[in-house]
Amino acid sequence: MKKFGFNSKNEYLPSFDKFQSSINQRLMFLKLFNQQVNCSLKFSKKEMSLCKNNSLFELFINKIFINLQCSSNYSSKINIDIEKTVLINKFLKKVRLRTETIPLKYSIFTKKINNLKKSTDLLTLLLENDFSFFLDGNSCFKKFVSNKIVNSSHNREVTVSDDCIDIISHEQLFQTKIFTFWEFINSKKLDIDKHINKAVKCIKESDFKQVYLVYPKNDDFCKHVSVRCNDIKSSEYNIKLIPYSMRSTLR
Repeated sequence: MKKFGFNSKNEYLPSFDKFQSSINQRLMFLKLFNQQVNCSLKFSKKEMSLCKNNSLFELFINKIFINLQCSSNYSSKINIDIEKTVLINKFLKKVRLRTETIPLKYSIFTKKINNLKKSTDLLTLLLENDFSFFLDGNSCFKKFVSNKIVNSSHNREVTVSDDCIDIISHEQLFQTKIFTFWEFINSKKLDIDKHINKAVKCIKESDFKQVYLVYPKNDDFCKHVSVRCNDIKSSEYNIKLIPYSMRSTLR
């Protein structure tokens, strides 16, 4: 499952490790969504707690409506944003075809422009994708891992590039290259020759002697695995498969 997410009727979320229940799967999705967007669009803990009884589609819709600050009482002191109002009405018309929880009438008057922008940014995201939204697994997992490494690094230099994560410690004299993969592997039935070849090429063409291939931790892959290959025989070089837990998204 390279991409995971939802539409107005179904959720397409990975099941692994502690993410067997729909509640935990939704929490993981929302946490990963939060790390991809700016602060104004992030879900709060209170909003995420509603995933026990609401689908992801419902959570997004609720967040949009809460920030609309809707009212049927007109006041000349309140500004009307025509462009956004047209966009919102278009959204309301389409969303009513997918759910019965939406009131029939809305008048949008608000002083809180920031809240209005939150809603229009979110509803635009849904409208552009026909009321579905999917995250790219590889991108999210790499960002999750890199954030954890950066936040836990002391006296180490961490560089995050498009393809990898480099950790360099001048004090302890070591360099580690990390490649992340959103794949749920089985340590007893490995089929990752392309990944191992990538690690071997890195060792041959760079100064890195230690290369880690990082995957989501799951029931079939929960321990480090050292890789030995004919192309690299010296014991000073090290290739490891690393299971990386995502349980912290449940906190």
